Amino acid sequence: MKRTIAQAAAVLLTVAGLTATLPAPASASAAGPRCQGYECDEKLASTTACNAGSYVPKKEGAKVTTDRGVLRVFWGPDCSTNWGAFDPTVAGLYRVWIYREEVGDRPTIGSGRAPREVYANEIPGVRLRTTMFYAPDAQVMVCVDVPAKGRVAASSWVRYACTEWI
Repeated sequence: MKRTIAQAAAVLLTVAGLTATLPAPASASAAGPRCQGYECDEKLASTTACNAGSYVPKKEGAKVTTDRGVLRVFWGPDCSTNWGAFDPTVAGLYRVWIYREEVGDRPTIGSGRAPREVYANEIPGVRLRTTMFYAPDAQVMVCVDVPAKGRVAASSWVRYACTEWI
C-alpha cells in the first residue's frame, strides 16, 4: 500500500505519542479592520473590527453623565473612526445619534439607529451604540433623544443630551 509522506509522518508522530496541530486561523481583528476611510461611514465598529483598541478620548465633554445614563464618544484608532454609546440607568425609549462636522466637500452628516425600548431588568448591562463615521480630521458629537411628553405623534422626539463636539 502506497502512502504519502504526510500520512507516513502522521503515523510516526502518533506511534511516538506526539501530536501535530495546524495554526488556528487568524481572528477578524488580528487580520485588521474590514473597512477603510469613508467606506467605514455608517457601519458598526464591532462588525468591522474598528473597535479594537478603542477608547473614550480624554477631552472635556467626550463623556456626559445625565440622570438617565452615560453618553460617550469612542475613538477607534485602527480605522480613524468615531461612534457613540449610551448606557441607560433608567428604563425608557431612547434613540442615539452621531454627527460628523463638514469636512472638505462632505457636508455635516448624522446617523441614528432605530429607537430602542430599554427595560429595568436590562439595567445595568445594556449599551445603545451608534454606527461610526470616519473622522481623522473632523469633529463628532453624540446625542440621545427621548420621546416628547404629551405629543400624539410617535415620531416626536426631544433632544435629551449631547456630548461636546470632539
